[in-house]
Amino acid sequence: MKIDIIIDPTHTTDEFKELGVIAENLGFSSVLTANYPSAIDPFINFTALAKETRQIKMGPVAVSPFETHPLKLSNLLFGLNQYTEGRAKISIGGGGGTLIAMGLKPDRRTMYPNMVQGVRECVQFLKKLSASEPISFKGQVFQINGPKPEWINQPCPDIYVAATKPKMLSMATELADGLIMSDVTLARMGECKSIIESSLKENKRNRDEFSISNLFAWHIKTDKEESKAEARSKLFVRGMLDHWYISTFLNDDESQLVEDNFMSFAHAYANNTDIIEDVPDSIVEKLLDNLTFTGNRNDVGKVVEELLEFKRNGLDEFAIRLYKDPKDSMELIAETVIPHLD
Repeated sequence: MKIDIIIDPTHTTDEFKELGVIAENLGFSSVLTANYPSAIDPFINFTALAKETRQIKMGPVAVSPFETHPLKLSNLLFGLNQYTEGRAKISIGGGGGTLIAMGLKPDRRTMYPNMVQGVRECVQFLKKLSASEPISFKGQVFQINGPKPEWINQPCPDIYVAATKPKMLSMATELADGLIMSDVTLARMGECKSIIESSLKENKRNRDEFSISNLFAWHIKTDKEESKAEARSKLFVRGMLDHWYISTFLNDDESQLVEDNFMSFAHAYANNTDIIEDVPDSIVEKLLDNLTFTGNRNDVGKVVEELLEFKRNGLDEFAIRLYKDPKDSMELIAETVIPHLD
């Protein structure tokens, strides 16, 4: 199972470049970054990184076609792919924080109108783009026309869909090169795997040519209390604490308490604090244990066993989201995790 690293997008371009070079030297498969509303555009960071690397793949996870139109996204993506000589990859998603910042949806749990269809059309458009054909796409959501993109001189980059729920999972298996889930627990992997395998079969896709990944946050440091504090402050974005994610390890009353205090998690995230008001530590501990990799070096063995179980459930790749001290985290993962996953 390949391991990708997700670097925080709030680093400067020089910092990002240095971390990406470290990732390549340590043997990671890809370096990715989130697409934040108030950070340097990921394609700028990747262009700087591309000059300093030779093998590692790179790209944003995820970009919504409702925040960056598919036509302009194609210019960015295929431009990066040309510059890296075929190492670009991208995950297309429905859109989260950036759409909220743009005033296009009220909150993280609200689905954008025509979300699945818009993502579908974006993938279709990107997959059919060719230097030998004029741009012509007529969908329900996007209509695009233009001259031949004759400057394209590399095969199509890897195009993934950021998907977790059934409709997006099914659509990804029909069109994309792969999919990346987010924060999906081992308890939910069985049903996701069933949907993916059924959809691949229905669409006559070869499983060996389709990649499946998942994303988890890494909060493992020397100081376990520091690790827990960081993990607590980021819980808000772990599956949006949706009932589907948490109901396999919290009972009904505990799940309802999390829902009732959802804004406490949002406040902790916005203010980068580990204080989550009105939520008992016992519940927070269960969230950390099931939705994150949290602890110290003594807990790495447990993480390896979880990753091996994810691999046994059909995952080809795993994306690990880093926060503070990313260099230390990458070195620890390279030393203690990657050797067990080959």
